[in-house]
Amino acid sequence: MIFLKIDELPDHIQTAMAIAYENLAAGQSLFHQGDCTRAIFVAISGKIGLMHYTEAGRAIKHYEVRTGESFAEAALFNEVYDCTAIADVPSRIAIFPKQAFLSTLRQHPELSEGLIAQLARRFHQAKVLLALRSIRSARDRVLHYLEIEAHLKGNTVNLNQSLKDIAEEIGLSQEALSRVLSQLQKEGVISRKKRQIVLLQASAQP
Repeated sequence: MIFLKIDELPDHIQTAMAIAYENLAAGQSLFHQGDCTRAIFVAISGKIGLMHYTEAGRAIKHYEVRTGESFAEAALFNEVYDCTAIADVPSRIAIFPKQAFLSTLRQHPELSEGLIAQLARRFHQAKVLLALRSIRSARDRVLHYLEIEAHLKGNTVNLNQSLKDIAEEIGLSQEALSRVLSQLQKEGVISRKKRQIVLLQASAQP
């Protein structure tokens, strides 16, 4: 979901946006849930986890930001951040001050259109994940996830995330995910080779 390709922005737009940069160590927070909003961000390198903390203290991972993606766009219209951003690995972040960014959007409709398109894609992804997590059977949930990921490539899933990250994304423990994958392999439903999974049979799950 790459929206802001900073290197491709004209110099006058980069200047108007007053872009700054910050380096984060692994485990370091960029902002916390409840902080006053000051900017939106782009991950220049590394990986950022967006975490929400419930009143009971439970941590829920909203989304994982990868290199090139913008995040915290809701800050443009909210007074406080609704999640905490934590660097999963050493990361470099571009910072777009809120008011400067909004002013630039108003003057450049093509940027506004790009932002709308990205948010629409992210909303769709969130709906897909919610539907996926509603599947009670861990086996059916994992198999349906693989089918979604393989959709554009026929029957092949390239694992670009760790099993831990995939498990968090679909609402399972890493151990449960590993058990299901082993079960599916034994049943001849999938084959596994390094960072690739091939679907050999289709699921009945809609």
